Amino acid sequence: MDRVGICAICGSVSYLNTCSLCGRLVCNGCFDHSRNVCKQCSSGIIFSEMSSERSGII
Repeated sequence: MDRVGICAICGSVSYLNTCSLCGRLVCNGCFDHSRNVCKQCSSGIIFSEMSSERSGII
């Protein structure tokens, strides 16, 4: 089911996706489809992956 509404990040009216981490409803431009999360959560995932690699955890 397609949902149209206001993006929680940029405020545009568009079809919305639900972030699997935070639950925000966001437009395609603010959604990382490869990770199924919004761009704000995606940047946090990328940052945590980079810091894990530096510390040798991965």
